[in-house]
Amino acid sequence: MVTLGLDASTTCVGYAFTKDKKILDMGFIDIKKETTPKDKVQKVLEFINNNPYIEEVYDINIEDNLSGFAGGRTSQQVIIKLAKFNAILCFMLEEMFDFEVHSINPMTARKNVFGKARVKGKKAKQFVQEQIEKMYNTKKWCKETTRGNWDKRNIDMYDGLVMSLFEKKAWL
Repeated sequence: MVTLGLDASTTCVGYAFTKDKKILDMGFIDIKKETTPKDKVQKVLEFINNNPYIEEVYDINIEDNLSGFAGGRTSQQVIIKLAKFNAILCFMLEEMFDFEVHSINPMTARKNVFGKARVKGKKAKQFVQEQIEKMYNTKKWCKETTRGNWDKRNIDMYDGLVMSLFEKKAWL
């Protein structure tokens, strides 16, 4: 029984497959070059369908698409584009698996997985990275840029892992 966690944006989708809190696979899918929401979703579905763990998935959690924009730093166009993409992705995943895809608020998921959602004075992405790296050795999944630096898109993978580790039973 495998859980798939997703952190979807319009340029990159972080994913993680876990079983009993053990990481089976994780990474990110670069969809920046795809032009339409349909093409982006198609690329994500093709990638996920080629993963060997896909046959064992019984639960899918995806980061709630508008939770990160409360600060008002994102344009309406970007929010609409992301909402459209996430809606299509969730619909297609539900059609493919014939069960509900759970949209989870990232703060709720972090609190569930780490015991707290954030630390004052620390950016959310930095907090998630530190917490994940305390819990797991992620070196084999982390990618580097062509210059040998840690790829910033790895944080999307970490967010996908948080979604995969989220336990709904604790929040019912």
